[in-house]
Amino acid sequence: MRKNQPALVLGALGLFASSFALAQNYQQMPVQSGFTADVVANGTGSSAVTTNNDVDGVSYAFVAKDFLLTSTSTPITYGLPVDGIINSIVTTTPGLSYQLASLSANNSLRLAAVNDTGTLTFTTPKAATKLYMLSTSGSGASTVSVTVNFSDGTNQQFTGISIADWYNGTNFAVQGFGRIKKPVGTPVAGDDVPSPEGGTNPRLYQNEFVINTANQTKLIQSVAVTKTAGTGLPNIFAFSADAYSTCAPPTLQAVGTITANSAAISWTAPTGSTPASYDIYYSTSSTIPSSTATPNFPGETGTSKVIPGLNPNTVYYYWVRSNCSTGTSQSAWSFGGTFKTACGAVTSMAENFDSYATGNIVPDCWVRNAGTGSMTISSTTPASGTRNIYQYVASTGTPSTVVLPEFSNINAGTNWLRLKARVSTATGTLKVGYVTNPTDASTFVLLQSLSLTNTTYTNSEYTVTVPNTVPANARLAIQNTADGKSYYWDDVYWEPLPSCFAPTVITSSNVASFSATIGWTAPATAPASGYDVYYSTSNVAPTSSTVLNSTNSTASTTTSAQLTTLASNATYYVWVRSSCSTTSKSTWTGPISFTTPSFCPTITAPVAGATGVSVTPSITWNAVAGAAGYKLTVGTTSGGTNILNNVDVGNVTTYPFTTSLAFNTKYYYTVNAYAGGQTSSSCTENNFTTACTSTGAPYLLDFESVTTPALPSCTYNLNAGTGNSWTTADPPTDCPGLSTKVLRYVYNSSNAANTWFFTQGLNLTAGTQYAISYKYGNNSTVFVEKLKVAFGTSATAAAMVNAIADYPSINDKTAHAVTVNFTVPTTGIYYFGFNAYSAADQYYLYVDDISINNANLATSEVVANKNDIQAYPNPFTDVLTISDIKNVKSVSIVDIAGRLIKNIESPSSTLHLGDLKQGVYLVVLNMNDGSKQTIKAIKK
Repeated sequence: MRKNQPALVLGALGLFASSFALAQNYQQMPVQSGFTADVVANGTGSSAVTTNNDVDGVSYAFVAKDFLLTSTSTPITYGLPVDGIINSIVTTTPGLSYQLASLSANNSLRLAAVNDTGTLTFTTPKAATKLYMLSTSGSGASTVSVTVNFSDGTNQQFTGISIADWYNGTNFAVQGFGRIKKPVGTPVAGDDVPSPEGGTNPRLYQNEFVINTANQTKLIQSVAVTKTAGTGLPNIFAFSADAYSTCAPPTLQAVGTITANSAAISWTAPTGSTPASYDIYYSTSSTIPSSTATPNFPGETGTSKVIPGLNPNTVYYYWVRSNCSTGTSQSAWSFGGTFKTACGAVTSMAENFDSYATGNIVPDCWVRNAGTGSMTISSTTPASGTRNIYQYVASTGTPSTVVLPEFSNINAGTNWLRLKARVSTATGTLKVGYVTNPTDASTFVLLQSLSLTNTTYTNSEYTVTVPNTVPANARLAIQNTADGKSYYWDDVYWEPLPSCFAPTVITSSNVASFSATIGWTAPATAPASGYDVYYSTSNVAPTSSTVLNSTNSTASTTTSAQLTTLASNATYYVWVRSSCSTTSKSTWTGPISFTTPSFCPTITAPVAGATGVSVTPSITWNAVAGAAGYKLTVGTTSGGTNILNNVDVGNVTTYPFTTSLAFNTKYYYTVNAYAGGQTSSSCTENNFTTACTSTGAPYLLDFESVTTPALPSCTYNLNAGTGNSWTTADPPTDCPGLSTKVLRYVYNSSNAANTWFFTQGLNLTAGTQYAISYKYGNNSTVFVEKLKVAFGTSATAAAMVNAIADYPSINDKTAHAVTVNFTVPTTGIYYFGFNAYSAADQYYLYVDDISINNANLATSEVVANKNDIQAYPNPFTDVLTISDIKNVKSVSIVDIAGRLIKNIESPSSTLHLGDLKQGVYLVVLNMNDGSKQTIKAIKK
C-alpha cells in the first residue's frame, strides 16, 4: 500500500559504510574458447539432444528455466537463468556476477580424470587484483590447480583448490536451480523429468584467486585448470575479475539541501588526480551497482549535482565514480551515500499502518498530538493486515489529535476521507476536522462527528466529504472523544469523490439451509440502476474486474436481496455495491458473513461403527424440516456406491434392506435430504459391520491368535456408556492363573465402565443342556472390578436378557475358572456377552478361555485338567502324543469354528497331524464309556 512519510534527512556520506563496503570493480571475463561439454538442458526437446554430456558421470545434467520436453509441456519455475547471468550470493563479494557461455553450446570445462587439463582463453584480456572462478564437482568433491596466464608470457599458479560436490557444499555462489536425468539406452522412469531438488540443490561454487601485486597491472590472457585429485568431476563454468585500476574513486561529501523532490550531493576528487568527469548512480535499492550498470548521470564535469525528480519522503542511495584520462579509464564506484527526501504535499493517500512498529508513533509525514491519554499504533484486531490506530482518554482528560499528511488539493472540494473505525463500547463519537497548525491541537476545527455504533470492523466504513471552504493550509485531523472509550481506526484513504456512492450497513436475516436475505442502507444519493450483491464461500473481496454471474451474485433495485442457490452447512461472505449506470459502479461494501444450517438428516440406526448388525438391517433417520425426500448411498468402501448409488427412497425416514447383505462386512452409508432442486452436502458418512455367520458348539475363544489390542474376528465390542472399551492384551503378570493373551478392560479415571464384549453367534437347540466356561480376574486387592455374563438373540445390550452370572466385587488379584450350565428358551442363534461395569478409576479386569459346549461333557472335558489325559508337545509341529490312550475309542479333531476336520478310529498314542493348517484345534477324546474329554492344542 502506498504511503506518505515525513521529512527525515539522513547525513549522506559514509553513514552506511559499516554495512556497505567500497564498491569493487567487478567485471565479467567472457570466454572465447576452451569449453569442452554442454551440460545444460535448455530449450525444447529431450535432454539427450540439448546436451552432449552430463555433470556427474551418471547421466544427470543441469536444467535451464526454459527447458520443455515438448512444446505442450508445463514450464518449470526453476533452473539456470536463460541469459546465463549468475549473481553471486557470497556475502564477501556483493555485486559480483558471472556470465555463462551459451546454454546451447559447450558451456563447461569438464575434467573427468586426474591430470586432465583444459585452458579457457578470455575474449578481452583484463588486469585484475583478484580472479573468481565459478565451478562445481559432480559425484563427489575434487581438487584442481589453476594457472593464470598473463599476456607477457608469465603466469601465477594456484594449487590445492577444492571444489565441493554439487550437492550440499558451502561457499556456494548460487543454489537450487534443479537438474534432469538424461535418457541413456532403454528409457526408464524419471528420464527427461526435471526436478527442483528441494530448492537448495544443485550448487555452483565460488573460488577466489588473489593476484600478486607485481602481476596486477598485467592483462590476464587465459586460465589453465588441471584436475589433481578426487573422485568427482570438476566442471568449470565462468570467471570474473576485480579489475585493476589506476583511476581512484572520489570521496563523497555530506548531502546538501534536500527537498521533497530533490537532493544536492557533492564529492571531492581523488587525491593526486583530476578525473576528466564523473558518473553518478542512484537508486531506492541499497544494492551496489556493478561496473556495467548504466549511470543516471554520466560524464558530470563538476564535483556537485542536484538530483531532480525524486519522490517525497523516500530513502535513496547513491554512488559516484571517476572517469580518468590515463591508465584504466574508470574507477570503481565510491563508498555509497544515502539521504531521505522531505515530506511534500500529495494529492492522494492510502495507509493501513502495517509497515510500522507498534508504539507511541504515527506514520511518516503525520503528526501526533498525544493529549493526556493514549495514542498508539496497535496490533489489536485491525481491520486489515496487522496494525491500526488506537486512541483513548478518560472522560476528564484531553483527547489526542492525529494530523494527516499535507494534501495539495485539501480545499478543491473534489475529495473525501474514507476510513474504517470502531469503538470498544457503543455508542462513541470520532471527530474528523482540520488544523491550521499541525503541532497545535487547539487549532482543530470540526468538520463531521462520526457516530460509531459498531464494536467490530464489520460495517465499519465511514466517509467525510471535505468542502472547498477549508483553508488552503489546512491539514486533516482525527480526534477521539474524552469518554473513557477505546477508539480504533484503519485503512485510511484520501481519494477523489466517487461518481457513485456505496451502500452501508449490510445485514443478513432469514438464513436457511439454501437461502438467506441480505439487506443494506442506501447512500444519500440512491443509485439509478440499483445494487449488485456478490457472495462467496471465500473471504476474498471482489474487484472492479470480478465477473458477476448467476452463481456468485444477484442484482436488486431495492435495499434487500434474496440469495436462493446457497449450499447448506457453508459459511458465506457478502459484499454490496451501488450500480449508478452500466459503467459507473461504487466501491464494494463488506464483507459480512453468515453460515447456512445443515440440511443433513440425523442418523438413528445403525449407530456409527455398529458391529454384529443383521444382514437385513434397516437404516433410519430423523426427518429434516422442509425436506421433500431423501437419497441413500451405500457401499463397501468409504465413498463407495456399489450397493446403492444416491437412490431416491422417497419422503420416508427408514430404509429396510429386503435382500441380505454379506456377512461380516463393513458397509458405509450416507443419507442426504433434498427439496426444490437442492440437496444437502457434506453429510457425515456412517458405517456398520454385519454379523458373522453363526457357528455351533463346541466354541472356544482363547485370544491367542489376535494381534493386541484388536478383538478376534467375528466378536464385537459395544460401549454403552462413557468409559473405555474392551481390548485384548498380552499375557498379564499381575493376575496369577492367567498366563496367555486375555480380554482386558482398562479403567477410565473419570467415567464408570459399561461396555459389552459379544461372542460370535452360536446355533443352539432348545432342550439341550449347554455349559459355558471362562476365566475372570483382576490385578488388585484394593480396586474393585465388576462383571456380568449373559446371553441373548443379538449382539446388543438390550438383548442380553438371559443372565449367566454377576460378579459385583472382584478384588482378590487371582484368576477364577467358572463353568455354568444353561439351556436356551428356543432354538436359534445366541450371542454371549461379558459386561464390564466397574466404577470409574479402578484398574484392570480380565477374561480368558471362553468355551461353550454340550453340558454332557464334564468340565474337564472342555478344558483338560492337568490330572487327566494330557497331549504333548503343545504347541506341536506334526505329531501330537496322547499320554494315556487305553480307554480312548476314537479321536475327533475340531477347528475353532466348530467344524469337524477329521475323525481317527482306534487311535494310537501318536497322532500324525502334519496335514493340519497352523492354528488352534480341539482334540476330542471319545472314551469307551461314552464320555468325552476335550484338549485344546495349538498347531505351529
